[in-house]
Amino acid sequence: MTTSTVPPTPGQQKPNPYLNPEHLPSRREAPAEQPAVKRASGARWFLASIFGRHEKTEQKPGEQRSRRAGRVGTDNAAVTGIKHAAKRTQQLLGYQAMLPSGVAWLGADEWSLTLRISDINYLAAEQSKQEAVVDRWARFLNSFGAGTRLEITVINRILDEADVAQLVQKPRVGDGWDEWRDDFNRIVRGKLASASRNTVTEKLLTITVQEPDREKAEATLIRLGHETAAQLAALEEGCRADILARSERLEVLAHLLRPHELFTFDEATFEPNKRLATADYVAPWAVETADAKGPLVLHNGSGDTYHTILWVRDYPVWLSDRLISELADIKCNLTVSLHLEPYDQADGMNLVQRQIAELEMQTIAEQKKAQKQGYSEDLIPHKLQEATTEAKDLRSELESSNQKVFSTVMVIGVSGQTREELDQNVKRALTVIRKQSCVAEVAAFMQHDALTTELPIGVRRVPMRRTLTTASAAIIVPFTTQELFVPGGNWYGVNAQSSNAVVADRTKTTNGNGFILGTSGSGKSVFGKMEIANVFLSRPDDDIIVIDPEREYEPVISAFNGSTIRVDTGSHDRVNPMDIELEAAGNVDDPITTKAQFVLSMVNVLIGGHDGLSAKQRSLVDRAAGTLYRRYAAEGGQMPTLVELRDALAATGDPDGTELATALEIYTTGSLGAFAQRTNVDVHNRLISYDISSLGSELRTFGMLVILDQIWNRVVRNRALGKRTWLYIDEFHLLFSNPFSAEYFRSLYKRARKWGLVPTGITQNIEELLSSEDARLMLANSDFLMLLGQNATDADALCSLLHFSQEQRRYFTNVPQGHGLMKSGNAVIPIDGRIPTDSKLYALFSTTFGEGN
Repeated sequence: MTTSTVPPTPGQQKPNPYLNPEHLPSRREAPAEQPAVKRASGARWFLASIFGRHEKTEQKPGEQRSRRAGRVGTDNAAVTGIKHAAKRTQQLLGYQAMLPSGVAWLGADEWSLTLRISDINYLAAEQSKQEAVVDRWARFLNSFGAGTRLEITVINRILDEADVAQLVQKPRVGDGWDEWRDDFNRIVRGKLASASRNTVTEKLLTITVQEPDREKAEATLIRLGHETAAQLAALEEGCRADILARSERLEVLAHLLRPHELFTFDEATFEPNKRLATADYVAPWAVETADAKGPLVLHNGSGDTYHTILWVRDYPVWLSDRLISELADIKCNLTVSLHLEPYDQADGMNLVQRQIAELEMQTIAEQKKAQKQGYSEDLIPHKLQEATTEAKDLRSELESSNQKVFSTVMVIGVSGQTREELDQNVKRALTVIRKQSCVAEVAAFMQHDALTTELPIGVRRVPMRRTLTTASAAIIVPFTTQELFVPGGNWYGVNAQSSNAVVADRTKTTNGNGFILGTSGSGKSVFGKMEIANVFLSRPDDDIIVIDPEREYEPVISAFNGSTIRVDTGSHDRVNPMDIELEAAGNVDDPITTKAQFVLSMVNVLIGGHDGLSAKQRSLVDRAAGTLYRRYAAEGGQMPTLVELRDALAATGDPDGTELATALEIYTTGSLGAFAQRTNVDVHNRLISYDISSLGSELRTFGMLVILDQIWNRVVRNRALGKRTWLYIDEFHLLFSNPFSAEYFRSLYKRARKWGLVPTGITQNIEELLSSEDARLMLANSDFLMLLGQNATDADALCSLLHFSQEQRRYFTNVPQGHGLMKSGNAVIPIDGRIPTDSKLYALFSTTFGEGN
């Protein structure tokens, strides 16, 4: 059994001169010399290499995209080397030192930087969008020149069910609502238990440059990182790329090499001049192999991990875009690393020319051999003829395009807790690779070097290379399907494709505006109420307001001791439309001017008629409202009411003022005087529902304006207190039957983020909603969408407005209850949000006749 030396305990380690940035190479200090390159005993060298040739073909829906890669000859790329067996496990990491910025010194004059890239819904996109992604990815790869290397790393990590549950579940806090938290936790555990395995897939891009000067190397990599982020953002749906700082990059390595250990590196307390090196926080305690061929056994304090690295030895004639995606679908701890080193176009052409010359020499030798044996000179081996033809075709393609040649190597690291589990996972990986017509095998006799090659550091110690053109390299796209798991966010269900937990935080997106859309019986009410419960139980400082036109939220409000305010002429609940928040507005807006504008709009709605108030009448109303509020601000006392506004208009002595006062009588002392008195309900409860189910048609618009103004007062006050407000509006389409309420809500959605408001419109009348241009703009610009079961017509309209593909359309068209498509920020996830019918929360939420409350 071969074992690498266990590193001495931290107290015994010798100071590492490379830890202190002062000892990193600079203009004044040459970098340390690299150990001599030595090829591992028994390592096999494969001389066949691959050149890519892209030929446009017709692709049927659902088929894999592919590009041709014809085998032509040797690569001739320089071997970076295989070192002697490492004396310390830290040497397996491949870097000498790492700066706080995340830039790692690999030794000699090589430096690297890693970016984390977000996934996009490539597989669910239409063919035209897939082609656009591949073309942009090809242009991105082509933008790098000689002297720069790329490493694309896809890391699949199995999440322990208990760990996921701990991140999602709600702890008991003893506030009287723990029975609901317990029920929620049972739902989460049940959903996670029914899933095969929860995985998180991380995608990284490592850039390596050659630069003898440390400062220039760091500046160059940071610049390339920002340029990369800008280029990837131009992909369909926008791919985000973030530079990893040192602590983030080390954490990635720790997850790979110490999978069950707590990551303890802390940038704030780390001192590079002390005995501890950054490698001490991520390197395994020891690495051993049962024999020269592996597998590796990573020893750590929490247990052992078996690990084998494969390398892709041969590619098919036609490369598929599904290679990485299908490997990422394997439910095990697995890492795919693809190293790419571009040649300058002239060097790439010279390489091809040399290859053609070698093939022609082989052809002459075969002809002489055939002639000597009495055969025709035309009897040349078919594979040789084919290779020569493909090499010449490649030369023509390079001459007529801006494609480059890339020296590549792909390795796949597979892990298991036992040798049996590892063997099973390796078989699954090999099956997927063979399915894609590729040939892979264990990197025999070089597992240690293959492990370094696997890590997202930018070091290639596996000596075998294959050459691909830009087109062929680009077809190996790293993009698959998006996942959404934001720690601290709300639970929405599980990914309908992967069964992974879907956890999102609407407060972290560009704006929190949202919609929940679905036909009757699709589960939209359950989704809305589940989010309300999530917010109530997890965000005790946030307030929640509901506009309920069907009286279906009352059980939820009652269960959480909220306040239900019934807004109608027969109710004893009173809400004063003249209420104003003077102290909470701060210095952002003039509250009196803002409120006077609302009063003017309200009076215009009530008595303005078809043509609205005249200019003189508007001035009279504005003057009267301003006078009332300035007196209230100066003297205090009781809040002004609509009755006092009427009296102020009558007191003007102006005929128009008298006419306005007379017209307001029906809304003050008459039969429609539901809003003429001071507020007598608790509008400060953190959970409030405005029940407008009995609000008559004559007061519907007026009542909605009053409620919206009350809500805005609450938002203003909460903003001053640093509190967030969540607003849910059921039957949202009703707001757009009146231009005043439509305009008010359009303005509310525009200002929501600035004021800490998270609004959500809920409706089943999609067609009616989409008939309003304002509603369409609000829908298109919302960062949160929950699209549940739709009929075909509405689904088509939504796809046209929101640019969803036909593949994505099928997740919200004629689907079972609780299924749909969820959009949060740039992530678009097919979701299964069903909850067990025997849970307390389901009984509380359900509106199905005969169920619930």
